Amino acid sequence: METVGVKLGREIRRLRNLNKLSQEELAFRAGISAAHLGQIERAAKNPTVETVAGIAAALGVTMAELFSFDTEINTNEKTNTILNKIISQASSLDEENQKELLRMMRIFRRVHKRGTAI
Repeated sequence: METVGVKLGREIRRLRNLNKLSQEELAFRAGISAAHLGQIERAAKNPTVETVAGIAAALGVTMAELFSFDTEINTNEKTNTILNKIISQASSLDEENQKELLRMMRIFRRVHKRGTAI
């Protein structure tokens, strides 16, 4: 059975690659050394809660999302990648802009269902 550390490290690496970040860039954004990030990704070291929070913020996800590796709903990796990119972009917006984005997505969906060009 895989440890939480192994799963967390793999998820951090997956999200880092998804965001096209090097270990050095993510580590800088998270306020840790690249060597420490590498150890976390390999599950050689267990990060503190503060370190995990910094990594999550640097990746543009919540800590809950970072630990959601056991609750994957959709197994289609390409779909997950696209949805993760949408979520990552939306999470960087303030609440009002997130509401506006949701409104625009609903309009897009209605138009798309009718087959009308935008």
